[in-house]
This record gives sequence, structure tokens and C-alpha cells, in this order.
Amino acid sequence: MELFLSPNGRIDQPTYWRAVLILFGISAALNVVSAFVSPFLGFAGILFIWPWIAVHVKRFHDSGKTGWLVLAVIVLAFILSWVLGLVLPGLFGVDQAALQAEMQREIEQAAASGNPAAAMTVAMEATRDMSQRMLLPGLIQGVIMTGLIGVFMGAINKTDPNDNQYGPGPAGASSTFV
Repeated sequence: MELFLSPNGRIDQPTYWRAVLILFGISAALNVVSAFVSPFLGFAGILFIWPWIAVHVKRFHDSGKTGWLVLAVIVLAFILSWVLGLVLPGLFGVDQAALQAEMQREIEQAAASGNPAAAMTVAMEATRDMSQRMLLPGLIQGVIMTGLIGVFMGAINKTDPNDNQYGPGPAGASSTFV
């Protein structure tokens, strides 16, 4: 658990990729469950922000760099997410603006009936429908982002074979998955 909860120390490239794949798998599973059960379950993804940060900080530490460089990774992730969010839904025939307009129309009709419970039910169903339609583009977006950020991290973070201020080098460090 320390791997995911503490930003202290170093991790080598294979440990980094194992951690990234575990976190991606959890995120993908959460997206699938939230699309079919309740879109509000997706908010649980907030709990995984810190583990993503901790893993990336440790990878920077392994190359002797400050963990604050993870802020550049966060900016990169936001930019990638924004660009992919513009492109991918359209490639899969998902018109987000039309879906949102349809959802708003349905909610307004239900609200006009004077029954707040009916309006809430319509809103939940419309949100679930939108989540299901966005599921495949969202999962593909996650795969692309994880891959590109992983490649970026691999390109700028070469393992420092010596001890550094963040911990012992690979010869003295355990690269086991803890």
C-alpha cells in the first residue's frame, strides 16, 4: 500500500508500470460500473488521484528529480484529456451537445408535470444513458492518456544507478511491488 499512498522513496520502471496498470484497471472498472449502475459512482475516482500522484512522484525521484515535476504531468494530462475529449466522442458517433439538449428537454418536460420525483428519475436515466454512450470513448481516452504519459515518463526519467537524496540506488533498493 505504501507504493500508492506515500510519495516518499523511489520506484523503478517495471514497478511503475505495474502500479500504473493496477490504477488504470481500477479506474476502468469504476467507469464501467458507474455507467451501468449509477453515474455518481464515478465520483469515487477522486479517491485515486493521490495514488496516481504518489506513483509518479516516486518515478521522478528514481531519476533524482524533484517530485514537484508531477505538476507538469498533471498539466499534460489535462491538455491530453481536453483534446481527446473533443475528438474521440465524435469518432464514435456520440454528439454530446445533442445528448445534453435532449436530456435538458426531457427533464424540463418531467418537471413541468409538477412531480419532482419524476424529474429526478428522468435526470438519472438520461445521465446513465449518456454515461453508457460515452463509456467506450472514455475508456479509449484513458488507454491513450495512460500510454502517452507513460512514454513521456519513460523518456524523461532514466533510473539513477546511484543512491540519491530520495533513497538507495537499484542495487541497494528492493524493487519488489510493495
